[in-house]
Amino acid sequence: MSCDKGEVNNALELEKKADQRGIKADDNDGPWEKNGQGVLLVSRWIPSKSYLFRQITDTEMDLPLAGAGGSSTEMSMDVRVDVKKVDGSSNKNIKIGFDKVKMSMQMAGQNMVYDSENPDNQNPLLKTALSSLNDQTYDATFDENNKILSLEGEDDGAGNGIGMGAMGKAEIENMIQQLKDFGFPETVVQPNASWQSKQDFKMQQIGEMKMTIDYIYKGPVESSGKKLAAIDFEGKAETNGEGLVSFKDSKMNGTLLFDPQLGMLIESETKMKMTMSIGGASGAEMDTTTTSKYNLISVE
Repeated sequence: MSCDKGEVNNALELEKKADQRGIKADDNDGPWEKNGQGVLLVSRWIPSKSYLFRQITDTEMDLPLAGAGGSSTEMSMDVRVDVKKVDGSSNKNIKIGFDKVKMSMQMAGQNMVYDSENPDNQNPLLKTALSSLNDQTYDATFDENNKILSLEGEDDGAGNGIGMGAMGKAEIENMIQQLKDFGFPETVVQPNASWQSKQDFKMQQIGEMKMTIDYIYKGPVESSGKKLAAIDFEGKAETNGEGLVSFKDSKMNGTLLFDPQLGMLIESETKMKMTMSIGGASGAEMDTTTTSKYNLISVE
């Protein structure tokens, strides 16, 4: 991720946003204040760039059935995001696709695996649920403030089972939101500054989910030769109870590293605990722990 014309344009865009907020960006330090601690946090997609992210999700469930034991699922997806400018507009178009998908599931003494790159390592059940992901693409249009204006793609999710990673339009929109929407303050933040963000998600199995997250900027850190902003967070999520799946008593916490110069999440880890119910209010309950990780693999 060496400096090139795209990053120069990116710095100019940062200065434009800083000016709009009444903040002067330092010529040498970019989004960082001269004290090296304060920083202006702005999320953005850079036109003509291709981003490759890896999302890894581990889920542990305590199944209520006698003798069933627990269920453990690990899913890894490489997601590619290609960004283009919309002609004659300040909007951007991004195309989302999946480079590779891997999954392993242990349940009731069985071990099932799926690897999109290895035809000999594809459990029939998981293959039915996940194989079409590699053929799915989505096109989203954003305005200059990263608000989604439209999202076009597959109408139905590729998976249809609990914990199977179903990816329909709602899940794609959620993924984009988790990569870009952190409710950043519109002013420079100093270490220990805090803010709150509220997000609404729609999911095929769950219905509507509302999430409230409290963030704390811890300060700058060095990682792989880059100066990043370290942020801790904690929060909770609530469902409206209208979906097949609902949950209660949710608690989440985690950390993220954000590159203010690139305007992009570099890595994050979120741990969430909840009591999940399948089949409505009278459905079976199970304690669930989910750990989700995002990493930015490359920018080209």
